[in-house]
Amino acid sequence: MLKARMWDLSKVIKKQSPLTVVTKTIWFMSTARNALVIILGGFVAFFVNGHDPEKPLSLTGDVNPGIPSFSLPSFGTVRNGTDVTFLEMVSGLGPAIIIVPIVGILESIAVSKAFARGKTIDFNQEIFALGLCNLAGSFFSSIPTSGSLSRTVVNAASGVKTPAGGIITGSLVLLALGVLTPYFFYIPKACLASVIICAVIFMFEYEELIKIWKVNRYETGFNQQ
Repeated sequence: MLKARMWDLSKVIKKQSPLTVVTKTIWFMSTARNALVIILGGFVAFFVNGHDPEKPLSLTGDVNPGIPSFSLPSFGTVRNGTDVTFLEMVSGLGPAIIIVPIVGILESIAVSKAFARGKTIDFNQEIFALGLCNLAGSFFSSIPTSGSLSRTVVNAASGVKTPAGGIITGSLVLLALGVLTPYFFYIPKACLASVIICAVIFMFEYEELIKIWKVNRYETGFNQQ
């Protein structure tokens, strides 16, 4: 039985033309291009910065390993050796305490509509999920959660088409925090920037820039002399 299966497998391999192998190789490299850039960049940085005393590459640096422990949110902080209360932080934010959450909600809604592919979006559900994530994250010293256009574009450019991609991404993040954080030190910042730039560059609508230029040059960032 085993010999028969191996013989069938060899027949399938022999039937594949060199063009098919090349096509599949190109497809794999295109799908995993973001990961390949990060991995290859990390290897280059390890050998270059490890043997060059001048350290020519700007690296990500140390990343704290593991998941932050569960704790109640802190309603105060210390700045320049002085205790800052919750009310002082709120007064320091001023109008931003209202504007920042609104901007975060609008960005999440905009990202949802941009990648909905014609499906109906329940904005109440999006806002509820966003609030729940921020509430749960506050017990683990998390930064504020919001939809991100750049991350979503990178996700879509990597071939993700269903919400199951979030489960895979979250699992990989947890695995990376527990095992791979020592290796993040060598990832060049230029590699991270290139992944984002290549993902969002095709979203630049230069036609709109031309229209704005014709209507009002000041809005395009160019001053008339």
